[in-house]
Amino acid sequence: MADELKAAERIWIRQEQIHAFGLKDPTDKSVMKTLCGLNPFLDEFGVMRVGGRLGRAQLEEEAKFPALLPCKGMIVDLLIEREHSRQLHAGVAQTLAALRERFWILHGRSAVKRVLRTCRLCRRVAARPFEQRMGELPATRVNRAGPFSNVGIDFAGPLMIRDEGSKHGSKKAYICLFTCMVVRAIHLELVPDQTIESFLRALRRFVARRGRPDTIQSDNFRTFHQANVFLKHLFSGQNWETVQRHLASERVEWIFITERAPWCGGYWERLVRSVKTALKATLGQCLASPDELRTVLCEVEARVNDRPLTFVGSDIQEEMALTPAHFLVGRSLTAFPDRSDRASRGTMSSSLRHLLRRWSYQRKLVDAFWKRWQREYVVTLSCR
Repeated sequence: MADELKAAERIWIRQEQIHAFGLKDPTDKSVMKTLCGLNPFLDEFGVMRVGGRLGRAQLEEEAKFPALLPCKGMIVDLLIEREHSRQLHAGVAQTLAALRERFWILHGRSAVKRVLRTCRLCRRVAARPFEQRMGELPATRVNRAGPFSNVGIDFAGPLMIRDEGSKHGSKKAYICLFTCMVVRAIHLELVPDQTIESFLRALRRFVARRGRPDTIQSDNFRTFHQANVFLKHLFSGQNWETVQRHLASERVEWIFITERAPWCGGYWERLVRSVKTALKATLGQCLASPDELRTVLCEVEARVNDRPLTFVGSDIQEEMALTPAHFLVGRSLTAFPDRSDRASRGTMSSSLRHLLRRWSYQRKLVDAFWKRWQREYVVTLSCR
């Protein structure tokens, strides 16, 4: 039975070779001119085989001199499908390696890839679920606005800090993160507890140092089975009324993201992750005091605000990467001040004309940053 199957296989392989290579007469060797690189020859059964350099290897004859097959053909596809099934639907490399033990398929990798792409079982197993198509970004994300004019807010924690009132005690603290929707800068505030007074003091410190925002956006308080514990406490009952009164006095609008759409807050969630990573690398298992943690938070804030918003190339002639710090202080936070400016301070005039010239220069510098922001950063957000 096995001999009969081998004989039938040889007949089909020979017919495929005759059809593909035009070898109508098994003794006609004119076709070998196009395959001379493989040094082909005809065996005793009239099957064309590859004449390699493995004649003395202790391998089976079919492995030393595999049968030559074209890249396309019904028999070729069936052989690839059979070997792919025998290899338990393995990948291209393993299927091709198994085939090479008996057959040499011209452009074998391309042929195996083509056949495996049509394997229904592999397509069903490796199928990916439908991905949500991202919607258009809101105007507050893609239009020019002052830093921290429109902010997103989120909380991280709790963190364990040293209780200065006891020698070996510890207590919980939280991080309030404000992020600018436009320039992606962050501002971090340490909140010692979950009281509404502590949050309002953190909000007042933010407004005093960064300016009053037009809008504040946060998670939706109606989906608190997955929301932050601090936000759940903040928006409960009387606490939220207190926050609303404070926002009304400051003329600030608080906006909640759409229910059951957490991806709307992805722009602050990604920065929360960056802050947590930096804190973990800096503090480790250390139990810091509140003053030490505030210092570390300021340093983490500076490092995150110094991250590049645009592509960092390898060409020395390219401009420095644009960072959120350029919109906050006009330069990178890690860069030293310009020495030429320092040397000329002694001769600077405080006259109105000089101040106006300096103000005009700063305006041009900021405009240049915003042009780069629109040309290099905003266009990268178009991908859905």
